Amino acid sequence: MNKLLGDFKHSLLNIPLSDWPSFIEELGEKAFRANQLAEWVFQKRAKSFSQMSNLPQSLREKLEKGHRFRSLVIKSVKKSKLDGTARYFFETAEGETVSCVVLPHEQRRSLCISSQLGCGWGCVFCASGLVPFKRNLSPAEILDQILLVEEVTGESLDSILFMGMGEPLGNYRSLIKALNIIRSPVGLNFGARHVTVSTCGLVPQIESLANDAPKVNLAVSLHSARDEVRRKLLPKSSKWSIKELLQAVKSYSKRTKTRVTFEYIILDGINDSEQDAKRLANLLRGVAQHGDYWVNLISYNPVPGLPYRKPKEEK
Repeated sequence: MNKLLGDFKHSLLNIPLSDWPSFIEELGEKAFRANQLAEWVFQKRAKSFSQMSNLPQSLREKLEKGHRFRSLVIKSVKKSKLDGTARYFFETAEGETVSCVVLPHEQRRSLCISSQLGCGWGCVFCASGLVPFKRNLSPAEILDQILLVEEVTGESLDSILFMGMGEPLGNYRSLIKALNIIRSPVGLNFGARHVTVSTCGLVPQIESLANDAPKVNLAVSLHSARDEVRRKLLPKSSKWSIKELLQAVKSYSKRTKTRVTFEYIILDGINDSEQDAKRLANLLRGVAQHGDYWVNLISYNPVPGLPYRKPKEEK
């Protein structure tokens, strides 16, 4: 157990923002204190309950006694000299490791965050698929990645990408709670265009996301326009056909009016032929008429121990 995080207290950020007024009342204080608490956490960026000077001493003591202010502790940072990307490593209360990556682009900074410890979706070409699934991250553990990176760097982030370890829609309840705080004006106040949720294609959750979450961009791992190839590459999430996936995506786009990006990792000899390109174009041509759709073609980055190769340059 991490001594800095203490025992397994309830994490403040696991409580939905909409419940903070009633939570404060349960502690014997007036509901308006919830707004002051939120201001300290998200705007003033307090590092402990004790710093919240306009809250009554009795409330600060109750919060300190019963609730954890942070669910992660930062352990190390590895920064690339090549492109400036920085990977931050955190420790959970039970000593597990969580990481996220800052991606700099000109004057903008995106944060690619994790949603699970390990990944259980078994995409055969993916490095994350080699890490056994252990558990879902809590809303607080998701949010702390953002808060701690901004605290350590002293710089604001421009966008949040749920593209780190794990399948975000496989941790649906924590994802929804985290998104509500990320998007809320009272919370982290990121705009819809600055938050992207990536998925390997969980159709029921895509269908529910428009109702359950604030508006965000969606990134869908497609990787083939053929069901038989996609089943080999994404054996678990391709239990739903490409037709079913596109129907869910079109419904999400129509209801949210946000951007949908189809991710297509190009693998040598598997999905990189001229015929594959034509199939992809034909598949998405009809979809693109009904919303803001993008296609992201990605040359595969080989993973040690896996048999897949990047495409030949002439392709």
